[in-house]
Amino acid sequence: MRNELLVIEDADVHLSILRKIATQAGFNTTGVSSVDAACAAIQNGHFDCVTLDLSLGERSGTEVLESLAKLKFRGPVLIISASEDDALYASVRIANFLDLNVYPPLSKPINLTLLRRTLKQIANASDRHGWPERQAGNDR
Repeated sequence: MRNELLVIEDADVHLSILRKIATQAGFNTTGVSSVDAACAAIQNGHFDCVTLDLSLGERSGTEVLESLAKLKFRGPVLIISASEDDALYASVRIANFLDLNVYPPLSKPINLTLLRRTLKQIANASDRHGWPERQAGNDR
């Protein structure tokens, strides 16, 4: 059984690339490009993992983090963004405060090898009915 991944990214090219890499790593993917679409998908679907761009048009991906927390989402959350390091790690701190299973953020341009490896690890852990522990260094 394949794992379900929600890819939240407003740039069509990046959305396409992320979905392709996720499929190679063993996920079925659903892609959305806005905060509203992401929140609706989270409420109406089942996902094992989420990738999240922090800049979604005029709105922030942190709104999605709040929605995930309200629904007590326990799957891994991968923040992928072109934001400055300070903003990336501030979002990780918010996610940790919300008790989400957030991984260290990935900066754009994305290292596709690292992304593929991370998603494969998550897929394999999910297949064993458990999630990998939070990785060290994600609470800066």
